[in-house]
Amino acid sequence: MFSCSETFKTTNWESKISITIIIIMSSINMLKLSQNIVDDLKSRKIEKIKIYFYGAWCSGTKVGIIESDFEKNVLEKLSLDYIFEVYIEKIDKNKFENAIITMVETTDHTWKNKTSYIYSSEEIKERCGCGSSFSFEKKNPKLNLDKLKWLKNKF
Repeated sequence: MFSCSETFKTTNWESKISITIIIIMSSINMLKLSQNIVDDLKSRKIEKIKIYFYGAWCSGTKVGIIESDFEKNVLEKLSLDYIFEVYIEKIDKNKFENAIITMVETTDHTWKNKTSYIYSSEEIKERCGCGSSFSFEKKNPKLNLDKLKWLKNKF
């Protein structure tokens, strides 16, 4: 925040004007990363991350984190209070407002540890059963009435 005061005189009166200007940064401050993500990145001395959305099976979208090998100049850097830099795609900026990202460690069917991220936001309209994939829009299931009639007659 920036604040200044200025006094000016006219022939009839003197007035003191106090002006407060709020400088809005070009990035958002509402994104929060869970403490386990922050601790993990700190312990490994990661300097920058990119948070991005990608397609998923169940509800359509998942969130991921890349720690290297990305072009910073085509992304937007967020002004967050972490010791590492956080970048996002400019087009996704509004989706990170009031969002929380949590890291979850699971074991897959081959007994290998797998890291996934859970994205939480009021923007989510649907979520899959396990909670890792989501959709920003409510989807209407497509019904094939001819197929339903065929199944009904068959059974």
